[in-house]
Amino acid sequence: MRILKRLACAAVSVAMAASMLTGCDNGRYIMKYGDTDVNSGIYIYNIVSEMLNQQYTLYYKGSSNGVMDEKVDGKEMAVYLEENAMKKTKEYCAVTEKFKELGLELSDDDVKSAAASATNAYNAQKDMYEEMGISKESIKLMLKETKMKEKLFDYYYGSEGKEKPSDEDIEKYVNDNYLRFKSITISKSTKTDEDEKKKENEENKALAEEYLKKSASSSFSSFDSIIEEYNKYVEEKNKAASGSDSSSGADSSSSSSSSTADSSSSADSSSTADSSSSADSSSSKVGDTDSSSQSDSSSQADSEHDHDHDSSAAEGETAQNKYPNESMINYALYTEETLKTESGKALVKIKEMSEGKAELFENDDAYYIVIKGDVKERTKEYASDNHDTVVKEMFEKTFDETIAKWAEELDIKVDNNSLKRYSAKKLYNKYADFTTKNK
Repeated sequence: MRILKRLACAAVSVAMAASMLTGCDNGRYIMKYGDTDVNSGIYIYNIVSEMLNQQYTLYYKGSSNGVMDEKVDGKEMAVYLEENAMKKTKEYCAVTEKFKELGLELSDDDVKSAAASATNAYNAQKDMYEEMGISKESIKLMLKETKMKEKLFDYYYGSEGKEKPSDEDIEKYVNDNYLRFKSITISKSTKTDEDEKKKENEENKALAEEYLKKSASSSFSSFDSIIEEYNKYVEEKNKAASGSDSSSGADSSSSSSSSTADSSSSADSSSTADSSSSADSSSSKVGDTDSSSQSDSSSQADSEHDHDHDSSAAEGETAQNKYPNESMINYALYTEETLKTESGKALVKIKEMSEGKAELFENDDAYYIVIKGDVKERTKEYASDNHDTVVKEMFEKTFDETIAKWAEELDIKVDNNSLKRYSAKKLYNKYADFTTKNK
């Protein structure tokens, strides 16, 4: 999903960088500061990429509404897109100017990487680019700006950064913000027939209560044996279902494929046992939301938050082997909106739990048997193994606020004629016309 989002962003980076001529009144430039003219394509990129992101989100949620009919934070979509694009375009100015001011440079590898990625993105969507006046160079500019931002972050917070945190600061952050837990998830029925659905959920609930009783005397460490027992139960049930359906060519994988902890799926799948309570049930995992922010010690996956700070594969494998059924999730990164989702509600419940005692709770998606652990038992090791990840989590918000401040300090003059020419509604109509013609 993260790759798809990045391709979508690249695919809509509409700019006119190749035609660097003077005069804002012809629409080539959206703003300027000092002697620097800012390409209108940067602003267009920010509108259209966010528009496609919102469109993707609607699709993911199964909504049939048109993206421009939606509201974001109570604002009409067109207003939201334009305000968001203006903010991001000014921040683009701030990043590139601060990078120059500090005398920082991109390495040859960074420049080559941006160029190669720009070429790949351009070639993948060439017809759309040509239709909308997209240049490969403008894609490259946006990719280079991303690398500048990464280097600026390291300049302040990296291992040699001016404001780098101490090991003690990092450990305190983990202690204060992370949740550590093990869980068994039994998905609720997805049957369409209400009677069948009710019957199946009664069975699922009874199963959950059975495993809660088995967990009554378990400690955090011994809960592994409960998970193992449950995984064996699911595996046997899957085999039985596969055998009974073999004559009709049924595939046993149609039931829950995560009957055992699978470190290769989502961020916390390796720490959650999933039920095969029905052939068409979808596994629901604690913390597996549409959020952009969660961390899992077992898989070290980056889930869906577009933070570019994955831990190394070696670190992930070590944690997976040593802590095979655990999740370490940074609760602080979840937004208020995300915590209102079904999986988000599960995290809220876990945060309120006492340590060392298994509890059963449910939401619209599943039944959960969860036991909460002491984060401090793992803090030092986790903070060391995931140093870059945690530092990014600690300072990402502060860094974004710093960039916004830099933007405010620049004497930026906006060209209103260009704003009108590249309104969100006009850009949406242009994109919609293109997609209609090329269905």
